Parts: sequence; structure tokens; C-alpha cells
Amino acid sequence: MLRSVCKKISYLFIATGAMVLFMGFTSVRADVITGETSLCGASFVIDNFYNNADDVIIEDEDTFVSSLLSNDYSIPDNAAFAKVDSLLNIRAAASTDSDIVGYLPRNGICFLESDPEYGFVKISSGDVKGYVAKEYLYTSIGAKAKAEEIAPVRATVNAPVLNIRSTPEKNSKDNLVEELFSGQSVNVVKGNKIVLDSDKNEWVAVEYDGETCYVMKKYVDVGRTFTYACSVEDVLGETDSKNVTALRASIILEAKKHIGLKYVWSGMSLTKGADCSGFCCAVFSKCGFDLEHIAGRSSSTQAASSAGHKVTYAEAKPGDLVFYRLKKGRISHVAIYLGGGKIIHESSSSGGVIISDIDCMKVAMIKNFLD
Repeated sequence: MLRSVCKKISYLFIATGAMVLFMGFTSVRADVITGETSLCGASFVIDNFYNNADDVIIEDEDTFVSSLLSNDYSIPDNAAFAKVDSLLNIRAAASTDSDIVGYLPRNGICFLESDPEYGFVKISSGDVKGYVAKEYLYTSIGAKAKAEEIAPVRATVNAPVLNIRSTPEKNSKDNLVEELFSGQSVNVVKGNKIVLDSDKNEWVAVEYDGETCYVMKKYVDVGRTFTYACSVEDVLGETDSKNVTALRASIILEAKKHIGLKYVWSGMSLTKGADCSGFCCAVFSKCGFDLEHIAGRSSSTQAASSAGHKVTYAEAKPGDLVFYRLKKGRISHVAIYLGGGKIIHESSSSGGVIISDIDCMKVAMIKNFLD
């Protein structure tokens, strides 16, 4: 009887302690694009999310379950998210005639710094400050709901390799489900649970392939990931942004995220690899433009398609496609124009996706498919 009472008191003490935990709300800024470095979103890393339970006594083979995150953090009242399909223009002043200074990606987070003025509100996001149309933001209660939708709590691997297991036992071979590698992540189950096994190892309950599985807590970082705004310079370099639509900017931004993506013949995946035309199709599709349906899958069919229209080098805008003759005078390569005399393209099996000068090969034509 005394043993049972002591056990219940111990559990109550730990549960009470878990309820008063505070989750930090800090941000980590992604590196700005320089040369050919990939452009990545920024992360909000949640610190101090778990109160160590080393003093918990596990009796017999029972496991003790407590909250990994005692209370989900509340985002600041002035937080908002972009309610757009591609990118939201951030302008220097509260007017559609003012210069674009940055772009807030779909569902990107920002913070309101002023009351609405002529339908615009001043925001900050990362290193970018400016004005956006308030109608394109989720704010207040809508922002809090959006945070849970777009950024569930995830466990990200911080070890070279980590096993996902069907049960929280590290010495069994029968419970192995899958291997995850450094940087890969999975959703933490609703309720954000940890489990202590009989050896007092801490396990995080995660969702994998529709099932609840487990990973060792010491090999993962737990938190939410949000995306900041990018400056015009990050996306377009020195290109004049006045005639660059949000769709064009989103295509450039998306393409730059995949610098280094390996070359795969006939591939059209932004994770597993692509060939030159497959890369263009995949990037355009990710931004809501079905290039494959409109102009075909290959560079030769895209060049010959009646869709779009030819433009000169002087007329070319970021997001236009540049076609090259490589084999026996036939068009067999395509790239996305970045502006400023630069292209981004799936170059070869040795190079992958890189940024090059537009005249790195003989240009056959440039086509505008977007407007």
C-alpha cells in the first residue's frame, strides 16, 4: 500500500512540474545566398521544453509517460502569416507604387509593427522590414490557428543515423521500422509525449507511415519550423524588381532552394533529382504553374511549343526559360533565367543544380511563358 501511494505521489510531483515548464521562442536566421549557397528558410527553435526526469523510479516493467511539451507556446499577439499562393510583396511604403524590398513566402511568418494605413500594415520578418496589404495576412486568432497547421511539432535528427522503432526498446531487432539520417524530421504525436523505458532512456513518440513509433530523445531536436521573408537581393540579386511579379519571384526563390540537387535522367523530383527540363517543370509546378501541361516535358517540346513567346535578351525577365543547342544543333538543354545575366539549371551528373552565366553555352532562344 505504502509503495503504491509513494508511486502516485512521485507521478503527481513530476506531472505538476511538467505543467509549469516554459518554452522559449527564439529564432535562427538562415544564411543569405552568396555565390551558389542554397537558400533555406529560418527556424524557430524551441528551447527548455522538457524538465529532466532522471529521478523517476520505474518499478517493474511499467513505463512512465509525461508531456514532452507541457504547454504549447503562444505566438506573440502581433504575429501574422502570409495568406497567398506564392509570395507576398513587401514594399518600402504603404503603396502599390512603392519599391519592393522583399518577399514573404506562402505561410511565412511576420510581426506587425503598426496599425493599418490605407489597407497596408508595417511588418518585420527576419532582416526585412516594410509594408504589406493587410488583407493578405492571417492575423490574431487566425494566425494562432495557422501556426498549428503549418508548423506542427517535429523531431529532427541530430545524429548521423537514427532508428525509428515500433516500441521504445533499443536492444530489440524486431521493432526496427526505418532509418532516418541527420537533418531528416518526423512529426511528434499529438500530445507531445515522451516515454521512459525500464533503463530510463527517454523516447519521443512520433508519427511515421500512419503509426505511432519512437525515437530516442537525445538524438533529436524538437521544435517548430517557420519561414522568414527574403530580401529582394536574396532572391533577385541586382535585378530591378519593379517588373518582377510575385510568381516570377517565387520561381526564383524555389529554384535557389535546390542548388546542388543531383542530376537524374528523366527525373522530375526536387528531392530525389531531376534532369534539366524536369527541374524547370518541378519548380514551376511547386509555384502553381503547370509548365509540363502547357508546353511539354522536354526542352525541345517546350522550345517548339506554341505556348509562350520568344523574347530578346534585353526583354528577358527572371523566370523566363533559356534554351540551348547542345547536340547536333538540336535544342537539348533549358535553364531558368535569374536576371542579371545569370541562369539556374540542372547542369550535369557531376554538377547538379548550379548558377551559371547565361552565355555559358550557345543560347538558342529565350521564352516567356508567364505573361
